[in-house]
Amino acid sequence: YMGTTGGGVFKTTDGGESWFPTTDGYFGGTIGAIAQAPSNPDVVYVGGGEYPMRGNMSYGDGVWKSTDAGKTWTSVGLKDTRQIAKIVVHPTNPDIVYVGAFGHAFGPNAQRGVFKSMDGGKTWKKILFRNDSTGVADLVMDPSDPNTLYASFWQAYRLAWTFSSGGPGSTLYKTTDGGEHWTELKNNPGLPAGIWGNSGLAISAANPNIVWALIEAKDGGLYKSSDAGATWRLVNDENEIKQRAWYYMKIQGDPQDTQTVYINNVSFLKSSDGGKTFSSIRGGHGDSHHLWIAPNDPKRMIETDDGGARVSKDGGQTWTAEDYATGQFYHVIATNDYPYKVCGAQQDSGTLCGDNRGNLDMSNWQSAGGGESGWIAARVDQPWILYAGSYGNELTRRNQRTGITENVNPWPDNPMGHPAKDLKYRFQWTFPIITSVHEPDAVYAGAQMVFKSTDRGKSWKVISPDLTYDDPATLGDAGGPLTKDQTSVEYYATVFVIAESPIQSGELWTGSDDGKIYLTRDGGDTWTDVTPKGLAKFTKISSIDPSSHLDGVAYVAANRIKLDDNHPYLWKTTDFGKTWTQIQSNMPDDQPVRVLREDPGKSGLLVAGTERSVFFSLDDGGSWQSLGLNLPMVPVRDLVFKSGDLVAATHGRGFYIMDNVSSLEQLSPDVLSSDAHLFKPEDQVRAGGGRGGFGGGFGRGGGRGGSPTVAAEPSGENPPSGIAVQYWLKAPAKSVKLDFLDSKGTLIHSYSTATDTAAQPARGGRGGRFGGFGGAARPENKAGVNTFTGWDMRYPDAHRFNGMVLWAAGTTGPMAPPGAYQVRLTVDDNVVGTESFKLLPDPRVKGVTQADYDAQFDLLIKTRDEFSAANDAVKTIRYLFYQLDDRAKNIPSAQRSEFNAAVTPLRTDLQSVSDSLYQSKSHASEDPLNYPIRLNNRIGALMGVVSSAQGRPTQQSYEVYDLLSKLIDVQLDRMQTALAGLDQVNSLLEAAGLQPVEVAAKEVPGTNEGGRGRGN
Repeated sequence: YMGTTGGGVFKTTDGGESWFPTTDGYFGGTIGAIAQAPSNPDVVYVGGGEYPMRGNMSYGDGVWKSTDAGKTWTSVGLKDTRQIAKIVVHPTNPDIVYVGAFGHAFGPNAQRGVFKSMDGGKTWKKILFRNDSTGVADLVMDPSDPNTLYASFWQAYRLAWTFSSGGPGSTLYKTTDGGEHWTELKNNPGLPAGIWGNSGLAISAANPNIVWALIEAKDGGLYKSSDAGATWRLVNDENEIKQRAWYYMKIQGDPQDTQTVYINNVSFLKSSDGGKTFSSIRGGHGDSHHLWIAPNDPKRMIETDDGGARVSKDGGQTWTAEDYATGQFYHVIATNDYPYKVCGAQQDSGTLCGDNRGNLDMSNWQSAGGGESGWIAARVDQPWILYAGSYGNELTRRNQRTGITENVNPWPDNPMGHPAKDLKYRFQWTFPIITSVHEPDAVYAGAQMVFKSTDRGKSWKVISPDLTYDDPATLGDAGGPLTKDQTSVEYYATVFVIAESPIQSGELWTGSDDGKIYLTRDGGDTWTDVTPKGLAKFTKISSIDPSSHLDGVAYVAANRIKLDDNHPYLWKTTDFGKTWTQIQSNMPDDQPVRVLREDPGKSGLLVAGTERSVFFSLDDGGSWQSLGLNLPMVPVRDLVFKSGDLVAATHGRGFYIMDNVSSLEQLSPDVLSSDAHLFKPEDQVRAGGGRGGFGGGFGRGGGRGGSPTVAAEPSGENPPSGIAVQYWLKAPAKSVKLDFLDSKGTLIHSYSTATDTAAQPARGGRGGRFGGFGGAARPENKAGVNTFTGWDMRYPDAHRFNGMVLWAAGTTGPMAPPGAYQVRLTVDDNVVGTESFKLLPDPRVKGVTQADYDAQFDLLIKTRDEFSAANDAVKTIRYLFYQLDDRAKNIPSAQRSEFNAAVTPLRTDLQSVSDSLYQSKSHASEDPLNYPIRLNNRIGALMGVVSSAQGRPTQQSYEVYDLLSKLIDVQLDRMQTALAGLDQVNSLLEAAGLQPVEVAAKEVPGTNEGGRGRGN
């Protein structure tokens, strides 16, 4: 089991080769601790809230328990602990469990310390408490005595502008009676004097008298006790094992060797001499955080770092890959490409930019420049030009087509290690970067003021005064009192967001992390403080969204997470910030909001990303509903609308896309009160692809998840290749039918819940001579919003027969040409409505006219119909032979001679036709290399040639069609002539009291249904 930072718990059942989420649908978010009961591996306890106090940390939801190895989960309390550092389960009784809770990271609270349950989490007792500002950093149990435990306490806190690791509350305790009584060990001989910070503990399973303590202190380092904590000595004080102590300080001993010790720090470190010296174990992601070692096999281990979990079975010589969708993205943009590209920066893994459809595995994603923490912005007119930021003032310009990247920092003076007060310009960890929709050459960046460049970053101009409170109390050192840590995460009083009006040039809005909102309407010449009167100081403005519909309207999401306040704060103005209205209304009161966006396709349709999900409002924030659907419970840091989709940047599960928000835009009270309603489908580009859903009602999800068969290489899911048709049912219906028609109302495809295969019309030529077209997609009939993507924008397939082997050919039907189409919804035999939509030409294809598309479609239809006619003829002949063989068994002996005389020439002629149309000797995929293909395969291959491009077919394609269609027609005419002899055969059968032979393109019972071959 792997606890992720934001994405819940993942599980592997194949030793780390693949992982799958196991807590989706129950809980999610960031995970601090996992413990599996040693006596019953089906019992698993999980504690929420990550232990390292990063600036981007999220809270947990207490303790959860599974009794079926992660299939289902139950909440068992301690929700207000927020951050849980460790869980320990009794070795023989899975109901006895200890929880080491750090507590709130951003403020004092009493729900911290060591808790114990004797009944599997039904009830808890706090058995050790230090104070309301000190929580548990580590908790370990003696492997030889479950009543003996050690607990290290850590006095620490974080604010938006600083954090502290260390204080008089930090200490070390021991109990020998299961927590009834505890003894403080901090003053025992050998341990460091003065205040402590963070500390980690380990007990040697090979000799439980050996206890290790990795302590942050003035004289900190690795301490060892050989007498169960009574006395100690310093073993190692190298900085390598204790740097950035607030972030690491985990230690683990080999269960069978007292001299082998592991430490998690910037590197994953190993000592073979009892901790005197350490060397790094290579192969991981870096920033190592935790280690588990199998008690019965020390070569089998799991190490976790900023890339996730990796498994070794040979003591760290080789490791499994860290491949799963757990990226922590800070922001997301969608470019003006087709397919549009989704870009963002992910914690400790740099930037990524990739198409929203097509080949979505990791090999097709590119760096966008910049680094792990930054914003990304693309030019509107040249979307391959990307600006990307990172901490340390970094800002790059990258040409995605050439790969050339240049650093164009607005102020290239690296600030690392300095407090904000030392800096001329305060560029925050995630400082904002945007490009202009009105001035393609313009790019903006934010420190405590706004920078603008109009020459691709070669020069910058400050266009604003300080747009923050600029409170000196928030500009001091971060870290301490023992170890400072100044990476710009805590740089404060900065412009945290810049937003440009999509309507009016020169209109810019800014929001600061300390609670100021400013507006300029003249490109930065003058700025007005438009901060809402009720918006408290030190509230972070995390998003501003000027309306695409009305100038002067803007939406703001703010939060006070780092002030220990998890309430949502949403604001709206309609008069350029002169007055504001709070619009969080019925939003969950315990989920802070980081992003608020208005749909550019519908005024007043809002979406908000919270620390657990996505919510939407149809009435401009008057009321909110969940849009979580199948989205995991994960922090959503950013949202963007693009081309009818909604893209989410999650901070723990990568990117997600909800396809086709058009139905969401059409929702209204009238729709919801109706018995049934058909939404107008979104026009769709006529291109291939296929993808799943961001929810049962709307769109798709980006991670696969939920199944142990997840591929090791992470890959997103493509959008559905078909038109997304959505319809509302007030109650479950008995039957639902969807008819797809062309602009004239001619039926193309029909899909129904009433039958397994949808009835399809025959279309022209000989394609309909021996039967109709088939289909297999079925619409849903459940209450609520249903989505159907069964029509893939293609006309019905060519007919086929069982066991058919083809080379370089397939039966897939022709793609519908660009143009107007319709869909009709019928519910319980009542027509609900008909809506129109368009198939649009692929914008990447140039120089192709509508007449060209129509010409291609016409030839494809004719080719398909000839292909179908040839295949139906073979199927008809085979079925006829099957019937003749069956009748021959029962013909009276007196009539057998006459029957055979009539059947023999019929069979001879029809077999000749069948052999001309299809190569019956082919039974394996590459048999056509030995047995030459016949007419059906030749015209099927031509269909592939004609459909391979977009536009008018080549002249030679027409010529080959004329040749092959005439040859097929000759054989079909020969079949009709031969079938005239069937009259005599049927007369003889009727005279003998036997069933006449039927002429029909039916499959012979018992034939195999598969078809094989290259391109089949």
